[in-house]
Amino acid sequence: MNENPRPKQTVGAGQAALDRFAQMMIDRMEQMKASDWKKGWIEGQGGGLPQNIGGRNYSGSNSFFLQMHTAMSGYQIPVYLTFNQAHNLKAHVLKGEKSFPVVYWDMMIKDKNGKKVQEPDYRAMSKEERKELTVIPFIKAFPVYNIDQTNLREVQPERVQKLLDKFKVPEFSDTVGMYRHPALDEMIRQQSWVCPIKADTPQVGAYYSPAHDMVVLPMKAQFNQGGSPDEIYRSGQEFYSTMLHEMAHSTMTPERLNREMGGRFGDKKYAKEELVAELTAAMVSHSMGFDKKITDNSAAYLDSWIQTLKEEPKFITSVMTDVNKASEMILDRVDAQQLNLGATPYLIKNDPFRPLDPNEEIPFKNAAIVKTRDGGYALRATFDGQETGFKPIEKSTAKTYFQLTDMKDKEAFLAMTVKKHFEPELEKMSQSNDKKKSLIL
Repeated sequence: MNENPRPKQTVGAGQAALDRFAQMMIDRMEQMKASDWKKGWIEGQGGGLPQNIGGRNYSGSNSFFLQMHTAMSGYQIPVYLTFNQAHNLKAHVLKGEKSFPVVYWDMMIKDKNGKKVQEPDYRAMSKEERKELTVIPFIKAFPVYNIDQTNLREVQPERVQKLLDKFKVPEFSDTVGMYRHPALDEMIRQQSWVCPIKADTPQVGAYYSPAHDMVVLPMKAQFNQGGSPDEIYRSGQEFYSTMLHEMAHSTMTPERLNREMGGRFGDKKYAKEELVAELTAAMVSHSMGFDKKITDNSAAYLDSWIQTLKEEPKFITSVMTDVNKASEMILDRVDAQQLNLGATPYLIKNDPFRPLDPNEEIPFKNAAIVKTRDGGYALRATFDGQETGFKPIEKSTAKTYFQLTDMKDKEAFLAMTVKKHFEPELEKMSQSNDKKKSLIL
């Protein structure tokens, strides 16, 4: 059964979806301008990154706005499916329920005579042949529904319960009752982020220093303003959301994600970078189970952001592209700590125990984890008949693999481990094979 069908939609549906996303953001920003607004960007409790019923995370604009739509609609978890997927699961969309758009990029391809070229034919062409073509990218959309908009609970209660259990947010608190996040704490302790994070001395405010390539934070205790136990607990969340905001800024450097930033407070590029950091922190925070409130500095840009979105709704796609890249970079590092702590990673692609997609072909053969002469461990495999060579891996990864007793678990763990570690080699091999094919053609 194909759990990822993509219904055919018109180009106009993509633009309508972008307009809807932009309006959602404008509405939220206008709410934030109100003096009594005490909530965050996304609003509501809960957490987790939105995914489809097949277990694949949504990305880009889709992830953030499905998070927001889930919270605003009061749905329990951010799991979505199409009308046909509901039908394939012997369920149906409830009467009167309205869909939410998911967008994706497509392209219109024409040859020099204006004749349309099909995508499979385009992908089979050499680079020289492609130079003769005109490629026009555009956004399309298709409708999805939250599982709460269907009768899936009735027809597949066990499946839904597993999803509910998966999205439960664990609660951790430190000795004074402030929220704590073990993986982020480990990241600070081990200094395993892309740049140093200094949070051990009193500070007036938080910032990222491009000159020193360092995130500087007030001590966590400085965020504790006392009050009720609930307020003390939430003050810990404020510390981590502030940390995530500055971590997002640190991803902008040329050797990382290479985002432009204005030279001073108030520049348009500075304003965009501030929005990227705010929404990245909001998305990651909500994935962890808490909300991100707007900072005082960012609030100064609300009018500018609203005006830009009203004049140019497509601005949101540019922002969310950067947000998605920054969020993934952060969550990849956090997931490494999550796995070391025996916790579930946030990104499904990092979960070594996730079920293999039945439609996903695993390109690696003869994969194995072997012990090296120096007492360490390494991976090896073949791809399209070519040896990948040996790549060192952590002992904890090898230990986890050898402790597994179920063969399906071992196969899934090994396949995902090899795919993750040999991703750069896979890309190079694919490019090499493309060149060979172009020579044959």
